[in-house]
Amino acid sequence: MQWDIFCRVVDNLGDIGVCWRLCADLANRGERVRLWIDAPDDLHWMAPGALQGQVPGVEVIHWTEPMTRSVDWLAANVWIEAFGCDPAQECLDALAAHLRSGGRAPVWLNLEYMSAERYVERCHRLPSPIMTGPLQGLTKWVFYPGFTSATGGLLREDDLEKRQALHSPSKWLEELGLPLGSGRRVSLFCYSPEALPQLL
Repeated sequence: MQWDIFCRVVDNLGDIGVCWRLCADLANRGERVRLWIDAPDDLHWMAPGALQGQVPGVEVIHWTEPMTRSVDWLAANVWIEAFGCDPAQECLDALAAHLRSGGRAPVWLNLEYMSAERYVERCHRLPSPIMTGPLQGLTKWVFYPGFTSATGGLLREDDLEKRQALHSPSKWLEELGLPLGSGRRVSLFCYSPEALPQLL
């Protein structure tokens, strides 16, 4: 199938990381994917070769406003708007024109953030109807990744367990120039809340 994934980079590059891993996983399964992204340059170090079209099955499109490339309707089976970003206006307009000429709408997913909160099971797969505008009557579907069978699950590469088994924490710490001591280590990724120094 043809998949279009729309990504606006907000901060910390987690959004582009999730979208890239999803693109690569779909392409690895034989799917065709277009990644529409407003900050593609970060893929240079994250996924070398992605911007040069060296990843079979994935096309990276620089999402500018307005779009600098022509967006005639390119038939897609699935649209994924990552983390609540609306697709490019030109894509919405092209879809509306496609529907007016009798074409079919793609399955439209709103990929949400992964969470272990209880509400994820209640919200996963809920419909989100479009109530106004030229796309009125279409439905987006909420997709929540999560940790239970009632959610969308986890995005993991096929060889993840093998790579984890080969990972050497002591070698990794050594490469980072960190001490190997026998004390407790905690890896923390977060914003900088006021209580962080007290916690540390």
